[in-house]
Amino acid sequence: MNYFEECLRLGEWLSEEDRRALYKYLLVSNNEVYKVQANSLLRNATLKKTIANGEILYSIKNDRVNYIAREIASDDFTPEMREVQLTGFRFIDLARLRKFFAQSDVDVIQNYPLPGENPQTVGGFGIDAYPYYSLAYYSNGKNRLLGLVKKLRTNDKEILTKLRTL
Repeated sequence: MNYFEECLRLGEWLSEEDRRALYKYLLVSNNEVYKVQANSLLRNATLKKTIANGEILYSIKNDRVNYIAREIASDDFTPEMREVQLTGFRFIDLARLRKFFAQSDVDVIQNYPLPGENPQTVGGFGIDAYPYYSLAYYSNGKNRLLGLVKKLRTNDKEILTKLRTL
């Protein structure tokens, strides 16, 4: 089993560094898939997809995209978790949506992993306060310049190498 498959089973046991590296990995490896999904969402105003043991439903309302999620065997969706503002410029919106999709995939993997050896606690849907594509994540909601500096100093090479290795 490769490390990506292991991440799909670890869920809440993934460290913050692992989740951030997983986000970066998904953003690069699923770039074309996310582009197709973003075009479909912009065309149809809704998109449904699955990852790990979760299902994600994206929708557009008032130029904002948000998502709700649920475990595959469940009938109950979470409340709206995150949202991203659309600009009306397709190339900007596509780039924002690709990042948004990678973030939501990580959120769902963390909360609804595939069955594995590690027991998962039953509870709410947990997410990081700031998404990994935001400089606020790197500065913990403070100054964007500080966030940029910390982002440039962040080194996820070791984990990314594990994810890329088959």
